[in-house]
Amino acid sequence: MINNIINFCLFQVGWFVCILGAAWNYTYIAIAISIGILFLHLYLTDKNANDIKLSAIAATFGFIFDGFMQFNNMIIYNNPGVPYPFTPIWIVILWILFAITLNHSLTWLKGRTLLAMLFGLMGGPLVYLAGEKLMAVTIASPNTLIVLAIGWALITPLLISFGEKK
Repeated sequence: MINNIINFCLFQVGWFVCILGAAWNYTYIAIAISIGILFLHLYLTDKNANDIKLSAIAATFGFIFDGFMQFNNMIIYNNPGVPYPFTPIWIVILWILFAITLNHSLTWLKGRTLLAMLFGLMGGPLVYLAGEKLMAVTIASPNTLIVLAIGWALITPLLISFGEKK
């Protein structure tokens, strides 16, 4: 239980570090701190092999999905850190941070596909809206939120399915 709380807190700290780092033009410092958070998570957990596998899968999904969003001018990353058209590294790090929650603080979603879809459907767009409020991203149109909702509703249970089986 306490490990799940620590995992959740590490994710929240990493999320804010990446978002505010991008918003305040400290992208590379944010990436370094977030990588430290990832190493701390791996140090504190016993599911390292599965978390690393899941992180690699999530990084790939994030690179493709957010790259698609950027390429189609649905989302503008206010500090991409890397020249367009590549998905910003800090976004990929956020996907990895999300992945390390799936076998820990979000383990309650395992085996609950509809709940995981609903979690992604609502949570995905809300996270991007929060990122926009903190000036890390710009959502180009209301239709972007629909694409985000559908994408996250599909990706969330898919990532969970790649996680450790209970």
